[in-house]
Amino acid sequence: MNIVVYGGSFDPIHMGHLTVANEVYQHIQPDLFLFIPTGQSPLKDRGARVSDDARVIMLNMAIDFLGFGEVERYELEREGKSYTYHTMLYLKVKYPDANISMIIGTDQYEALDQWFEIEKLKSMITFIVVNRDVDTQNLPAPFQAFHIPRMDISSTMIRERITHGKTIRCFVIDTIERFIRKERLYEAKES
Repeated sequence: MNIVVYGGSFDPIHMGHLTVANEVYQHIQPDLFLFIPTGQSPLKDRGARVSDDARVIMLNMAIDFLGFGEVERYELEREGKSYTYHTMLYLKVKYPDANISMIIGTDQYEALDQWFEIEKLKSMITFIVVNRDVDTQNLPAPFQAFHIPRMDISSTMIRERITHGKTIRCFVIDTIERFIRKERLYEAKES
């Protein structure tokens, strides 16, 4: 069984995420594609801006749009900081015969020396490194360079646009935009 894991805060999930997921899925054709929304990242000061439930709702909307994928809630249900190493141990127990590949961006690849138990992780999984802020990559095993057309979209940019009353059309799918607007997610709080 081949599993591709795509983790992130997905706060919110946007067209850049969907393009990465779709390109990798179409190229690899895994048996299972897991979106894993992060709990508390050890490398970020803040957690998600909206509730875990809101992020999962938006992920499920994205999965409906893509036509593949499942949400794995393991990191959301853990106490404390979420380490990729623990998540991969969990997946290895849940899917003992699986070959697991994990999508990361070039920015994450460059910070791997800060990851918990990175040497053990390298022996457990394959990393699919998607070009982010670079046009080409030459990487050693167990890293696979994966090239997609660059899309400079970020969740931070989308949140800022919402805070300033700007459109997010074409940056997220329509159902997610409607959900964000209906629930008033990411809007500036009045004092």
